[in-house]
Amino acid sequence: MRRRVKGEENSDVASLKREILSELEGLSEQQQIDLYYGDEAAVSMEPCVPYGWQFPDEQVAMPSATGKGVNCFALLNRENRAIVETTEETITARFIVEQFERLSLELRRLTVVVVDNAPVHRARVIKERIGVWQQRGLFVFYLPRYSPHLNIVVTLWR
Repeated sequence: MRRRVKGEENSDVASLKREILSELEGLSEQQQIDLYYGDEAAVSMEPCVPYGWQFPDEQVAMPSATGKGVNCFALLNRENRAIVETTEETITARFIVEQFERLSLELRRLTVVVVDNAPVHRARVIKERIGVWQQRGLFVFYLPRYSPHLNIVVTLWR
């Protein structure tokens, strides 16, 4: 019997969520809904040169600038439509609420935003607004825990 990682979702729940996500993808492909994947990332002024991108005996250097950097929150769909907001401040649940509010007022049809289980995505201020967004046609779908590979925005940030 496999031991569960602390906080890991029940395998039946995770399986059901993957199945639902597949159904959402199908509805999006048929243009019955709009489906976005959301996540945040930091963009630093200091470059990161991973050792895997150079030959073992090669010295690699990149000029860099110092600075605060930028934090980004993006909503991306499979057609590569991206809605991106940036801030120099930390991305908080309130920042994400503002983005979802704006999106919920511009909907053309039923829309689902897929996010991971980060605390900022599950904050009380977000849960308090979900009912209002659903009335407007915006639904938030939480991925199974520990499954960043299911969120296409993670690929964008990588």
